[in-house]
Amino acid sequence: SISLCRFHCCCKSIDCASIIINYYATMTQSAHDLLTSGDGKLSLHYFSIEGVAEQVRIALSIAGIPFEDIRVPFSEWQTKKPTTKYGQLPEMILPNGQLITESTAMLRLAGEADPEGKLYPAADVGKRLQIEGALGLTADLARAWSPCLYIGMRPERFGYPGADWAEKDATVKKLRETFLANELPRYMGYYTNLIKEAGGNAFLLGEDLTIADIAAYQGITYYSRGIADYVPADSLDPYPEVLAFLKRVAEHPKVAAYKASKA
Repeated sequence: SISLCRFHCCCKSIDCASIIINYYATMTQSAHDLLTSGDGKLSLHYFSIEGVAEQVRIALSIAGIPFEDIRVPFSEWQTKKPTTKYGQLPEMILPNGQLITESTAMLRLAGEADPEGKLYPAADVGKRLQIEGALGLTADLARAWSPCLYIGMRPERFGYPGADWAEKDATVKKLRETFLANELPRYMGYYTNLIKEAGGNAFLLGEDLTIADIAAYQGITYYSRGIADYVPADSLDPYPEVLAFLKRVAEHPKVAAYKASKA
């Protein structure tokens, strides 16, 4: 809903509400045009995993934006890496040739293009602030987990030998078990509170699915996949409200349609 008019109309006959609605519709159309207009085709480049690009893929699918989903084999990464802007993926190339980096920028752009105006509602600044807060929470969760992940992949960043060292397995085990005992419960408590504040039977911020839900779904589901050593697949079992939320996101018709298309 629109609670404040940012336009100062000099004539009472002007329908300010209509002007504002048309203004925000133009913003959505501009995002859509940016993703669809040009001599080329929108492409998203990432590895052959879900990772941070999956939230972008889901949002683009929900917004009805066609794109080339280019998966880079890990075996080719060292050759491709020097050709990327910041030595990392994902990268998005717009149809006009413009390069977009950083997955959250891509996520916001895809959300802005949602024709239903729900993923990242241009007409509701208050809701966008809530979305930004929830996105920040998911980023904080990822930041808390990051040392636990990279200690096993890039130990030299933390002052350990680059190759295997005698205490590697014990160090990884201790960090990840400590995370599960302390950090994961803390963050799941934050998400549980958001879910309850929103009514307890929908999404993080209310009845409509937003990009914050997509990001949280991808970020939290990781801990239930059993793909990281010492992080069992039942790690989320103590958090029923969070599990129910994840189920609602997965069963959203457009998310489910995207998942089915990739099966």
